[in-house]
Amino acid sequence: MKDTDQIRNNEYLNDFIKENGLSDAFVSDNSGTFLRVLRSREACRNCSGLEECCQPSKGERLVLTYDQVLIEEVEYCDHALQKLGKDQLRNRYVYCDVPENLITLDLNSVRYTEDQKQLYLRLAAILHKKTDRGLYVSGDLGTGKTYLCTALANSLVRNGEKVAFVKVSNFFNEMKSYYGSASEMIDRNIAVLKNAAYLFLDDIGSETVSEFVRDDILFRILDHRMENRKMTIFTSNLNKEELLKHYQYDRREKSNLMNARRLMERIDILSDSFVLSGPNMRRG
Repeated sequence: MKDTDQIRNNEYLNDFIKENGLSDAFVSDNSGTFLRVLRSREACRNCSGLEECCQPSKGERLVLTYDQVLIEEVEYCDHALQKLGKDQLRNRYVYCDVPENLITLDLNSVRYTEDQKQLYLRLAAILHKKTDRGLYVSGDLGTGKTYLCTALANSLVRNGEKVAFVKVSNFFNEMKSYYGSASEMIDRNIAVLKNAAYLFLDDIGSETVSEFVRDDILFRILDHRMENRKMTIFTSNLNKEELLKHYQYDRREKSNLMNARRLMERIDILSDSFVLSGPNMRRG
């Protein structure tokens, strides 16, 4: 097949030629440029994402422009643009543990079931500043607690709010890694969570309890937020009574009911309880 036939058989290039009224002679004279763009476009055929990108620079492909001369340029593909959008949103969080598959959600586009409707309305009230009360959302695995609360967090970030979304077990594992060697990192992260306008503590109660976790970190954060009336949203598989028992004992089974009660008092003051029922959506 001749070079010009290959070029004409490519939909993108053929449309470009027609739109700009380019002659066969012009295409033949500039076939090298057209063929480079053709190879670049063909490399994107059947692409399923950036992980499998075949381009020399992932997410970038060649395009053409014409203004009396033919110009070869680079553009981002749709997959790359989507990732850039996700990265830009993540960078607007003051702390971000939002799952990758949920970063594009917001309350305007999120789908909710009848079981989830009342929680959706409570979260919408927070978004539109119709309440100054936080929420403690408990319920079984997979009922949509993280899903809906992430949609609120993303919506708040898009509105320019300072938001921290924390996966509790991940956060405490990170803090433990700094213990004894990088106390300034512990203090910095505590300060971020203390001062965020909106703090989401996702899956609280999933972490291993120690005095360091309960008293030196979590209590300090929640005490400051209680004193300064800062919006705090919790999700958990445990109800508040179960969470009290969780924080009563550390990993050595040492009991400290008073400190657990002090912590739970702050959670109670910061948030109304909401139980989300329904089937496990992950199995649907």
